[in-house]
Amino acid sequence: MVHKQFKYLMLLLLILPNIMDAELHAQQSKISVASFQRMESDLTARVTAPKRDQNGEICALIRIVTNVKDFMFEPDALGITARENKTGEIWLYVPRGARRISILHDQLGIMRNYFYPEIIEKATVYEMVLNTGDREDKPVVENNMQFLVFRPEPSTANIYIDDELVPVENGLFNATMPKGEHTYRVEAPMYQPDAGIIQLGNEPVSKSVALKPKFGYMEIFSLPEQDADVYLDSVLVGKTPYRSDRMAIKNYKIRIEKQNYFPIDSVLNVTAGETVRPTFHMESTIKPKEPRKMILMAQAGFGGGGQTSFGGMLGFTRKNGFYAAFRSDFNSVKTVGECDDSQRTSTGDPIIYKPGRVEKSVMTITAGYLRQLSKPLYGYVGAGYGSRTLAWLADTDDSESWYKNTDHSPTGVAAELGAILRLKGIALSVGFNTINFKYHQITAGLGLIF
Repeated sequence: MVHKQFKYLMLLLLILPNIMDAELHAQQSKISVASFQRMESDLTARVTAPKRDQNGEICALIRIVTNVKDFMFEPDALGITARENKTGEIWLYVPRGARRISILHDQLGIMRNYFYPEIIEKATVYEMVLNTGDREDKPVVENNMQFLVFRPEPSTANIYIDDELVPVENGLFNATMPKGEHTYRVEAPMYQPDAGIIQLGNEPVSKSVALKPKFGYMEIFSLPEQDADVYLDSVLVGKTPYRSDRMAIKNYKIRIEKQNYFPIDSVLNVTAGETVRPTFHMESTIKPKEPRKMILMAQAGFGGGGQTSFGGMLGFTRKNGFYAAFRSDFNSVKTVGECDDSQRTSTGDPIIYKPGRVEKSVMTITAGYLRQLSKPLYGYVGAGYGSRTLAWLADTDDSESWYKNTDHSPTGVAAELGAILRLKGIALSVGFNTINFKYHQITAGLGLIF
């Protein structure tokens, strides 16, 4: 318990000097803020004497009303952009969003961390009246006059007050005028005029008038490429992407032209205050190069005497292409000699063969031209090498002796032609194959095309 009380006593001794020092400074400071208000009709920050911060935004202006000129200011993290000493005032330019400020003086003391009661906005004027203990009389303001600020849109519009054209500077008209009722009229080319009545009373009046436009705009784009010529009513006005100046409200004939593309004609309607933004999709006069297709197919051949061969085809094509094919029955016949249909050997000796004992083999390798005939149909024609063997077994007492029948065993040039039908990704083929135009096969195939 004693230890805890001792701890609290030591803590009090540590913070007591700081409390007394802060109280002493507060008693010694003679600086206070009498008022802080936003000056709605003051255009100094926006028009008369604007300044920009490091981000390029127009600063707010705080007009500090005081006769003391040697104040020092400590801002928050946003800083102070500029300071100017004026007669009876100090002007501080601060960025948008500033929150607080400290004011320091050698004789008057310090006012720390004064938080602005207003949100600090860009290009806005605020008045801070400081109370420093001096007692100076304030000037009397004339009470039968009032301040008027008139802002037209567009800024180049003509303003008439009481039927009299008044000067406009930097997009604003401001004047001190007698209180009461005044007429106004705002006019500008290609805008609808506006008119009304302004009542000047005890408060300054800030009036903004935005005229309704009697024009519109065009923004024209083209795909798949830009830089196309744009014609409005047969007059070349630029290239895409095209942005027009102000255009009268009506229909316009549009033509888009670019080399290697078909021209586009259209009609666009420009309406008041709107921007018409068409995007024209151009079609090329150059047909795009078709992607190469690959054909992978398994094939079978059916020939005389019930002989069958198997193989495949591999092809590549756009409109035109090529292919290679191979088919065989994968059989091999070993013969000891040759004979013909007259049952005589190549040396003229007669032989007797065993009925029904024959051996066969066939093989073709071809390559050739492949062409797309229509969207789903392809044709092919090719040539290569082929070999077919038909062997008879001689009727002898010796071991088996096979003789190659030269009348039915052509070897040499192979030729073929056929067609391929595409059904989405499926390929079906039918064709005719011959070896030396002596042995023939009908071929069929099934595969993929992608």
